[in-house]
Amino acid sequence: MSEIYGMLPRRYAESLLYVDLVDILSAYRRFFKLSSLSQVLGVPDSHLSRYANGRLRPRIDRCLHFVKLLTDMNLVKRIVMGYLRSGNLLDLLIDATFTKLVALSALGKLVGVFHGSRVETVITSSETVLIASHISHRLKSSLLDIRLMKSGSKIRKLGNSVVILVMVDDDAIELLSRAKTESRNANVRYILSILCSDEIGQLKSMFPDAAVDCLVGAST
Repeated sequence: MSEIYGMLPRRYAESLLYVDLVDILSAYRRFFKLSSLSQVLGVPDSHLSRYANGRLRPRIDRCLHFVKLLTDMNLVKRIVMGYLRSGNLLDLLIDATFTKLVALSALGKLVGVFHGSRVETVITSSETVLIASHISHRLKSSLLDIRLMKSGSKIRKLGNSVVILVMVDDDAIELLSRAKTESRNANVRYILSILCSDEIGQLKSMFPDAAVDCLVGAST
């Protein structure tokens, strides 16, 4: 997680880290009382409320620790599963703070997957564009809507890529297969599928080095 901020100028990184924490806490407010997070973070309820309201700024090391804990992929999965018992997935995918939470969770995973190598392209479906745009902006990567790949235009370069979709399906498999054939050095290294599907196995076969996360259903 620290690598996400470490590649930025120090003062900007520190400010961004604090803004991220406030936004993450705003997302959690949709699902929990903030007091329920006090044990997770090991801070008094009163401090947590002041962090969320911008009235108190934790030290940089504590702020980084809090962001790391709150963007843990397993915790985010629990939130999504709990919400979908009574809510609509589309509502989550258009929520700015929630999509930022998911993006930061994915970024934490990407640090380990890519080991410092550049992420050149983030491929997304239109439904997950808010998540993907957060990731591409932080990594300074190209953002490609998978629908544009249907146009028939040749994809000349994808390089090291990330795929963010609601669900991997036959259309996605076909389009990414064509892109792998046409694009120079195309290599999907990470896949985030909001919903798990049988087709993920096919994509893994096509890109055996890819790590996979699913917010709903088992990851492979």
